[in-house]
Amino acid sequence: MARYPHLLLWKHARELVRRVSRACVHTRGKGDLISQLRRAAISVAANVAEGAERGSDREFIRFLRIADGSNAEVQALTDIAEDALVFDAATAAGIRDQAADVGRLIGGLIRRCAGGG
Repeated sequence: MARYPHLLLWKHARELVRRVSRACVHTRGKGDLISQLRRAAISVAANVAEGAERGSDREFIRFLRIADGSNAEVQALTDIAEDALVFDAATAAGIRDQAADVGRLIGGLIRRCAGGG
């Protein structure tokens, strides 16, 4: 397995963190929702990195599944933030698009590590 800085998924996960962070810069007073969204985005990237460094495909797959769950959390919290008028439609769409890219990359890497592609 490649070291995490060389993974395309890692680069996309970092971009997800950047998009979420930029969107949250001007959202003071929204506390728990924004805090949870930031933590979920960070969790995606952190689990990709940690899993890649574990040294086995089995462990990497386990961490990729955790990252995938956190990615779904980012998507759900983005929907909630848009519904609560914390994010405008364009901001929410940008985060959702990036999260969708991350999700596709996670799925592909899981299949590859599991020997299915």
